[in-house]
Amino acid sequence: MQAQQRGAVREAKGRDLGTASNTIAGPEADLAPKSGHKVVRVGPDGEAWLEASRCSNCGAVMAERTRACRSCGARNTLVPFRPKAIGTLYSWTVVYRSFPGIKVPFVSAVVDVDGGLALKGTLRIDDHDSLKFGMPVRIEFDDAGGAKDKDGRPYVGFHFVAEGASA
Repeated sequence: MQAQQRGAVREAKGRDLGTASNTIAGPEADLAPKSGHKVVRVGPDGEAWLEASRCSNCGAVMAERTRACRSCGARNTLVPFRPKAIGTLYSWTVVYRSFPGIKVPFVSAVVDVDGGLALKGTLRIDDHDSLKFGMPVRIEFDDAGGAKDKDGRPYVGFHFVAEGASA
């Protein structure tokens, strides 16, 4: 699955963005993918992962990189860690009306990620009636809907998929 995710991250409109062997050269080197979300990190080989922070004082988990814990106020106690890319569905809504160009219906969901992090994102699922509180989901990395920065660098985002289903 990770190899599949790396491949999806490297592909931008059918163009290979390179690998750890540094196949990117010249002006294209600046087109390496970059994070499209505060918890997504992208390595030089195009591999994506989640990264959050945990307070070594109180154990609180947060997505943002800050100097002080938002729970206990302790300074310089936040330690980065990689939560697993799995979790459980906490809340959701099926969106039937959106901005022009956004395919509807889609599911906007809040997922409790293993490791203490809570994330909001899109849950890709065909049968909206099968949604259940606490159902297992996994996080898959994608090309953030084809979004690119002003220089043409593709963003890496994520979506949720019901465990046992394919995106």
